[in-house]
Amino acid sequence: MDAQIPAVPPPRGRGQYQMLTRTNAGTPAGELLRRYWQPVALSSRITAGGAPLAERVMGDDILIFRDEDGRLGVLAKRCAHRCADLSYGRVEAGGLRCVYHGWVFDVNGRCLETPAEPPASTMKDRVRQRAYPCREAAGAVWAYFGPGDPPLFPTFPALADSAYVYATRWQGDANWLQASEGNIDPVHTSFLHQIEPKDPEMRKRWGVFSVNARPEVSAVETRFGVRLFTKRRLPEGDDMLLRVTNFVMPNACAVGGFEGNLGTGGLTMIWDVPIDDEHHWRYEFIFHRSGNLDTTTLDAQYESEKVPGDRMRRTAENRYLQDRNAMQTGESYIGLGECFSVHDVFITQSQGVIHDQSAEFLGTSDVAIIKARRQLATAARAVEEGRDPVGVVRTEADNDFRDLIVVTEVVPHDTDLDAYCAAIERDGTLYRIEPAITLRDR
Repeated sequence: MDAQIPAVPPPRGRGQYQMLTRTNAGTPAGELLRRYWQPVALSSRITAGGAPLAERVMGDDILIFRDEDGRLGVLAKRCAHRCADLSYGRVEAGGLRCVYHGWVFDVNGRCLETPAEPPASTMKDRVRQRAYPCREAAGAVWAYFGPGDPPLFPTFPALADSAYVYATRWQGDANWLQASEGNIDPVHTSFLHQIEPKDPEMRKRWGVFSVNARPEVSAVETRFGVRLFTKRRLPEGDDMLLRVTNFVMPNACAVGGFEGNLGTGGLTMIWDVPIDDEHHWRYEFIFHRSGNLDTTTLDAQYESEKVPGDRMRRTAENRYLQDRNAMQTGESYIGLGECFSVHDVFITQSQGVIHDQSAEFLGTSDVAIIKARRQLATAARAVEEGRDPVGVVRTEADNDFRDLIVVTEVVPHDTDLDAYCAAIERDGTLYRIEPAITLRDR
């Protein structure tokens, strides 16, 4: 296992970090992110024959719609004829009709009608609306923005069966990279997320993080990103609480979250998808192999913190409704309630739209962030050289992610962590779906 990286000042100036924050087409990071499937909408927001949903992803303006038969399409938002906004179009005639001149495009971008052209015109056969490869998984619509054939859609555990997944999203008014790095920061759990939960089981589970705020942190690179080990000594004895989490290239993570109350066999995956350089979507996919996620509680907590458009009701303008009294009583360390997603979006935005990396000083606990930045920069160079970056899946053999291990368990202090993970991988049952779903309340 790699040695921990000592605390040193990061390189000064714009440099590597600033390069990774820019994601429009043609930028190194933008071209890198376009080599992977990205979530672009929640499936529940796109109904057959309903209004198209306009979105911006990495600076590209797109729309998502279903035709009358429910087929899914992701198209460029500007009509190929005269660049009118197609998201105002009519879903009819086997596709989406532009309200400016009546041209119709199907879900694959094929032009079906050009009503004002002569009857014998073949123009429609020569016109294409840009269409992005798309599919549905885990309650979300996914699209591929890169050149050529898309890679295989990854069979991450959280994306395998939507019946076992709770999906949601939040808009963050900050750059995607600082949000992504927050997901692989193991120390902030002891501070930012320190709460006094009402639920006894939750209180027992999270108590150790506030007891030990100085964990042993190490990380190793993997074929899909970075595996992060965080060990906290328990108050009594020599045993350690071990958390295994992951950075997943290029803008995702796999961590333990709400599903942990159901025991091992679950994980939460988060994608921080750039809208543009100053905003991002945080997509969350909460999975457990039992299918027993308490979606009613999740809905209640998440929706109580949102306003329409998947934005937080807590904003910088209202000081995030911070409750200073709750901070004094110990009910909440930061005074922002119990929703961890709110905590994460808040703190990311507090860093600034694109935080000044030249002003930060990284410590030994930031080892995963350091490795992830280097991995991203190396992957961006690979794309510039015409090669697939780390984590792009092209073969079925590589599309087996039993090595994407997320656990929170008590282990002896001298546990060989690489051997521990190798044993879980060989066993292969960590995320095996349990067929009987006893709770289905959504």
